[in-house]
Amino acid sequence: MAVPTRNQIAFEELGLGAVLRRYELRVPLNQREYSWDVEPYVKQLLQDFARAINDDGPYFLGTIVTIPRAEGQLEVVDGQQRLATTALLLAAIRDYLKERGEQLIVDSINNDFLSIINREKRARVPRLTLNVDDNELFERIVTADGGGTPSRNSHKRLIEARDEAQRQVRRLVAALDEREHGDLLNRWVSFIEHRAIVVLLRVPAEHDAYKMFETLNDRGLRTSQADLIKNFLFGRAGARIEEVQTKWSYMRGALESGSDDEDITITFLRHALIVQRGLLREAEVYDAVQDAAKSQSAAVAFAGTLEMLANVYMATFNPEHERWNVYPDSVRKAIEVFNLFNIKPMRPLILAVAARMSAKEAAKTFSFLISLGVRLIVASSTRSESVEEPLTRAAKAVFEGATESAIDVKKLLAGVTPTDAVFQTAFESAKVSNTKLARYYLRSLEAHVRNDSEPWFVPQDDKAIINLEHILPRKPEGNWPHWSDEEVQQYATRLGNLALLTASANSDLKSQPFAAKAEIYSSSPYLLTKQIADVDNWTPEAINERQKGLAALATKTWPADA
Repeated sequence: MAVPTRNQIAFEELGLGAVLRRYELRVPLNQREYSWDVEPYVKQLLQDFARAINDDGPYFLGTIVTIPRAEGQLEVVDGQQRLATTALLLAAIRDYLKERGEQLIVDSINNDFLSIINREKRARVPRLTLNVDDNELFERIVTADGGGTPSRNSHKRLIEARDEAQRQVRRLVAALDEREHGDLLNRWVSFIEHRAIVVLLRVPAEHDAYKMFETLNDRGLRTSQADLIKNFLFGRAGARIEEVQTKWSYMRGALESGSDDEDITITFLRHALIVQRGLLREAEVYDAVQDAAKSQSAAVAFAGTLEMLANVYMATFNPEHERWNVYPDSVRKAIEVFNLFNIKPMRPLILAVAARMSAKEAAKTFSFLISLGVRLIVASSTRSESVEEPLTRAAKAVFEGATESAIDVKKLLAGVTPTDAVFQTAFESAKVSNTKLARYYLRSLEAHVRNDSEPWFVPQDDKAIINLEHILPRKPEGNWPHWSDEEVQQYATRLGNLALLTASANSDLKSQPFAAKAEIYSSSPYLLTKQIADVDNWTPEAINERQKGLAALATKTWPADA
């Protein structure tokens, strides 16, 4: 189905080959490069084709999102990896058949799928044009002029994809009489044209393309979201595009050098916009960028802010980052704790504090945010919208300079900071399945009873040295006959049932009865573990009583006015 009006969204169901045949397709010059490695992506696509070709029905490959430009020309917003890999396969089939004199099929592949005569250029050009970095090499491959020496990682991937496509063609025909090779490969061409189905979306503008990503689920979508934003900024930059390109490149370099998360760019963009503009959802990121970069100078300034914030952002994930060299040592410890908590709504505020506050005030604010983080986690409030909004308001206030001290941040967040009474009550019944988090709680409580001045920071976390002990085992076997299965399920992960032990002491306990364990606990160097040996019998009441004691300590270990 196609909608004729250019200002409306149109869609049609087509084979990948038919998309190549009907349209002149252009990847924006500044969009990302060819990124499919042979393992697993190229091989997966070719193997999927091989399995599907013998079936009668279509094989669905998802959605391709485009923006109509000149007559018959579509700009590819999402789908270049599938389109380019399919073109490489068609080129491999063409090259193989050309060597065997199948000129009619060769001409059909060239003229119908891979290239078109451009009358203005008086030259044959590819039906699919890749970005500025990849297109020259890609054009040489698909116009039968050969390949070339790769000078970029994306070039290497293109060459490897071409080679894998050629190997696939040889594998397909290996068991056949040579007279049958043309017929088999022609079936593949027909399959690609008619049965390797995609939904081709044509949307009027980049804004609509971005919105599509909220409802589609294709390979590489979130990277494409970032590409849309990049292309918008580059378009706004005009004559100053090199400045914006450089700043964007530095931003991406900082993000990618510190994270292998493929979503890092779009996540960072949202958090960077939050500190500048306040709360917004991921679906609103593109609109916010449009609003922030309305002119050439605004686009350059916005790109500069992104470049600066990207370096700060990655430092907030890395306690060893050089940025912290001039900060109190407590900041490096705080970064470790933030990474352990991974409270995503708090990330913009952490970014704003790191970017704007003095080193001294940042250290104080981070200490408070650790206490707040524990209180929110225990109170199960970390993802509540009522918490996220105040956190983002505080982030914006700090970034704008309206809030410069830890005291002011505490005041801004007083309404969402669980009180001692609320925190203590929640702590008394808390279960902790995350072993790293449980060790952190117990180590911090232990540090407090030892009068450590900074008990909330992460001390030794080496599992080869410190183990987490479940006093009532999660699988008690035959040594705990007075505990029902329901009680074990209810109490095994309660914080009152957990203790720290040295690894050597813990290695032999496993499901031993409580009396045997108590002997080990009595000689433990950890005070809170040693106290367990004073209990006569380990019962639900004993767990509840111990956890009440830990909860009372917790309000002092993570004070609301830290």
